[in-house]
Amino acid sequence: MFNLSEILEKTKENRLLVENAMDCSGAGFHPEENSIYTGLSDADKTGIYEYMHKVSLRKLVEKLGLREYLGPSTTLTTGTTAAAGAPYVIPDKIYAELFESARGMDLVPYISNVVDSPGATLKIDAEVPNTYYPKIVGGGGENPNETIQITQGTITPRTFTLSPQITNDMIEDSQFELMERHIDIAGRAMGDFSTKMCLFPIMDDHRATATTYAITGAYNGVNAGGTYVYASDVMEAMEQNNLDGFPSDVIVLPALYGAATLLKGEGAGTPIPTLEAVSKFNLTQNPIGTFFGAPAYIVINDGTTSGLWASAALQYYAGLYATTWHTLVLNKKYGIQTLRKRWLKIERYSDPIKDLQGAVVSSRQGHMVARADATCVISYA
Repeated sequence: MFNLSEILEKTKENRLLVENAMDCSGAGFHPEENSIYTGLSDADKTGIYEYMHKVSLRKLVEKLGLREYLGPSTTLTTGTTAAAGAPYVIPDKIYAELFESARGMDLVPYISNVVDSPGATLKIDAEVPNTYYPKIVGGGGENPNETIQITQGTITPRTFTLSPQITNDMIEDSQFELMERHIDIAGRAMGDFSTKMCLFPIMDDHRATATTYAITGAYNGVNAGGTYVYASDVMEAMEQNNLDGFPSDVIVLPALYGAATLLKGEGAGTPIPTLEAVSKFNLTQNPIGTFFGAPAYIVINDGTTSGLWASAALQYYAGLYATTWHTLVLNKKYGIQTLRKRWLKIERYSDPIKDLQGAVVSSRQGHMVARADATCVISYA
């Protein structure tokens, strides 16, 4: 692992580019747009990232030597630095903290098919069932024209933002531990919101008479008929998806209510051999295991409309909260389609530390279900 002097030497040119980009554009910071890692070898990227990941923000600034590079004032808010652009290792450190904390709550890449688009929106095609199949031709015969029928939907990303509560007092008093904690909380909230946003099309659609957010097909359904989701319920859900031609490869479990939505064994809570029953008080990893080859993820959720979701601006997603969350068994590729135009960009941010007061973490994301019959919703009595 490198030391700080080596990192500053290896990132000299990149830090100046980051500084110029943030100062001139006012566009904020995102590692895909400007980063200390740009153009470095894999070995250098790994060594630097390992250092940045392990060291705390406070140690990076005060105890491991960054302060000595910051010029005569020994503060992070000066425009003059002894080593040109030295503070500009900090945006990458802050982003790494934000990303790592969000990743624990952000299940989007694991439970949906993430797609890209050069434009502001993306049109998604879905084949009308039983219109796409091979044709037998004679030797030397020409392939007949396809009669495939396509339906189409459009994903339009929506922007969601959050302001980490970094105050001027924290900056002036060098309360870097508290700043790091607020960045961590902001990342978790963004990851949680992103996951709920991803699940919204299914959670809302399956209650409605029409599939507003699905291009074609109707959702499969299993009524667990009791307090628990048993192994047989999940197996039945997998079977229904299989019959529609979509092998199930993801299971999404809500944590509430009262372990009622956790997988349980068939008799007196006996754990399923391939997926141990997990207490809602001891969720230490995602996925929690596999069930017939399908990884099972738990969504952390308090089951209420409190907090962020209570504001009028977010009523679009009010359907995410109901008296009971449901277990989803789906085919990832043909189930939820996710368009991410931006993930965790720090806006209103040009000074490495000072501008964290008033900075906004912003993301743009949109979703649609290509084939509703690639998903089975397990509901409760």
